[in-house]
Amino acid sequence: MRLLFALLLMIATTATAVAERRVALVMAEDDYRLVRPLANPIHDGEVMQAALKKLGFEVVLETNRDLRRMRRALDDFRADAKGADVALVYFSGHGVEISGDNRLLPVDADASSLDQMDKTSLPLEEVRDAVAATAKVGLIVLDACRSDPFSGGSGDGRGATSLAKDIADKVKPGLGRVGRAENILFAFSAAPGETAADGTGQNSPFTTALTKYLGTDGLEIRSVLTLVQQEVYDLSRGKQLPYVESGLPKLFFATAAKEQLPERERLLLAMADVTPEMRGEVEQIASDADMPLAPLYGALIGTDTSHLSADSLNARLREAADAFVKVRSEMKTLASDDPQVTELRRQAEEQLSLGAFDGARALLANAADIDNVSRQALKVNFVSRTLSEAATRLPLRRRGARRPRLRHGHW
Repeated sequence: MRLLFALLLMIATTATAVAERRVALVMAEDDYRLVRPLANPIHDGEVMQAALKKLGFEVVLETNRDLRRMRRALDDFRADAKGADVALVYFSGHGVEISGDNRLLPVDADASSLDQMDKTSLPLEEVRDAVAATAKVGLIVLDACRSDPFSGGSGDGRGATSLAKDIADKVKPGLGRVGRAENILFAFSAAPGETAADGTGQNSPFTTALTKYLGTDGLEIRSVLTLVQQEVYDLSRGKQLPYVESGLPKLFFATAAKEQLPERERLLLAMADVTPEMRGEVEQIASDADMPLAPLYGALIGTDTSHLSADSLNARLREAADAFVKVRSEMKTLASDDPQVTELRRQAEEQLSLGAFDGARALLANAADIDNVSRQALKVNFVSRTLSEAATRLPLRRRGARRPRLRHGHW
């Protein structure tokens, strides 16, 4: 029974405080001495610390540590938190796979030779051992970069490839699969070998989504991570898809499921069931139309595609894309000289791009009520007809929901 309660705590909110002990070690590295520094990891660590505290975790934050102090932090975590019910380690910074081994880079990482790289990087295995020794149930979250930290150039990724001659042939551009680990779940910011963005704001896309959805009521941890996965995938327009490897047993709900999740969350969960072939089709059409992915997924999910040929499906999606572009253009007919109308239009455009069609429709109606001149000019067929079915047909992931399929990886 203790294990079952511990699993519940992973997604518990403050209101569901129980006796089990939850502990977290947050490590963030950005001020690298010998490799390209990063902009956001410290900010990521700080927001993760705040999010975990809200969920009742005891949190230790370690920033810009060299290898010796990273190892000391793991040793202290193992000693101080031993016997906890749930242990979580989060790392934000550079990461790399060398000769099949995943390694996290401290601020003093040295890539001048393969021997130096081995001596100055932290094997992920040490993190796993610390978590396994601390609690029966563990969660390891890696927002590790995937671009070249050794080139000295700019980039939007969070991983490592090396320019050192004896390392280059042994380095892969991203963290590799870890294999199943009993009672530990690994959450990666991107699929093995793929790029994860550092972010243009203060936080990475992955950590932004994670802190947004981590405390969602009524969902077990795998569905929470599906929301994170699809949010990052959608907002990156298909460029980044987080990846999960889970050795956890069956999970339970921390709180009673809501009658209905918000429209955006339902769309994200439904997107996880779309086949890789359809994903590719949506991504290509969205790219051709220079539009977000979510509205096309809304149109796709709201349509019975079982009887459609490939050509018919393509035509249906392109019709939806054309409708979206047309409505986006027609929305600009709403008066721009009225600040209230301008703000409502902006909010409607944002909701439409996220696939939150009910919200977009309501905002547009409010704007049109204010702007009587534009009321007749604004046609919202894309929202009110083409996609209105999607909002009512999106499945609600609740108890007993099927596990989502991933384009890369497995649960």
